[in-house]
Amino acid sequence: MLVIKNGRLVDAKNDFYADILIDNGKIIAIGEDLTADETIDAAGKIVMPAFVDTHVHFRDPGFTQKEDLETGAHSALRGGYGSVNLMANTNPVVDTPEVYNDIMQRAKDLDLVNMSQCYAVSKDLAGEEWVDFDTIPSSVKFLSDDGHGLHRTDQTYRLFKELAARDLKVMIHEEDNEISPVDYRIAEDVDTIRDTYLSGKTGARIHFCHISTIDSMRAVQFGKSQGYPVSAEVTPHHIYMADSDFRVNPPIRTQADVDYLVQAIINGDVDAIATDHAPHTAEEKAAGSPGLIGLETAFQIVYKVLVEQHQQSLSLVSQMMSYGPAQVLDYHKGLLSIGYDADIVIVDLDKQETIKEENIASRSHNTPFLGETFTGQIEKTIVNGHIKYDRLEEENNGIKD
Repeated sequence: MLVIKNGRLVDAKNDFYADILIDNGKIIAIGEDLTADETIDAAGKIVMPAFVDTHVHFRDPGFTQKEDLETGAHSALRGGYGSVNLMANTNPVVDTPEVYNDIMQRAKDLDLVNMSQCYAVSKDLAGEEWVDFDTIPSSVKFLSDDGHGLHRTDQTYRLFKELAARDLKVMIHEEDNEISPVDYRIAEDVDTIRDTYLSGKTGARIHFCHISTIDSMRAVQFGKSQGYPVSAEVTPHHIYMADSDFRVNPPIRTQADVDYLVQAIINGDVDAIATDHAPHTAEEKAAGSPGLIGLETAFQIVYKVLVEQHQQSLSLVSQMMSYGPAQVLDYHKGLLSIGYDADIVIVDLDKQETIKEENIASRSHNTPFLGETFTGQIEKTIVNGHIKYDRLEEENNGIKD
């Protein structure tokens, strides 16, 4: 058994001081003067549910020069994440049970973070022929052709009806590729508006990836107000950066968009903050590949935006980074409550960290935040009751690549 003592416990619903007792990967008691064989003294620290990311790219198989399951897992742990959901745009694409099962088995063998794997919607992500729905493994949580929008409206309508009939859920990167060369904003908005409407008419469960504009968020808000089965994520970089030419997809938007997204979070209209962790080699990034690594800076950016800039509570941070995304993925995680999975992060808010390339655990270093200093340092990440990341151990031994 493991006990975490003297910490300030913060989750989406509570903020108080207590000890946490862990056994067999579960939280079994919360109270005072708890004891166990192994003790972590969290005095002066914040104890939160480990973060859950609905949207990451670990590039494995096929693009492991950028990231692989192991380096991605270490990056997640260093950022305080206990669970991540992987996108399907690998090589080969995750469009067969064989590719899916291989990734899931290797993730299980690593035993670092909890990984779920999206299954492609269309074969080879081409948007022409759907995968064989009858052979999708039962453990699949979401289908996604992330990086590719669903193009033809008639085809999308029939797809949504099929998914609803089969009780399959889909994550969508909203972008009309025919409009993108002309107007990136309208390319996102027109498909988000369309698919919100189609979700309501078909009953298909839709999760919108990385919403970045005012009108796309308004579409989600409308869908929720009508009881449509939709949910949405925003990224740390889309609520922190404005009017930047750093290449991501969807692009960094205006300050007005940033302000609207932050207010939507505060109003409870956003289900999750997800990193869209997208590693690239230095050469690829220099050539214009869109994306950034986000797992190791996400908490610090979200803390800066919500708490420091907008005077919101740590509980809202936990709602957005732990409980909300856990709900999207149907995990029994994200709260510090008896019976919940013992995925826990310990944070020191008295420390600041300057983002340096030599301290990044990801195989890639494509981040616009190098040199920036943020409040908060991840001290420990516990997954299924076991310490998987320890800042002091890292400082003594160096980051494992």
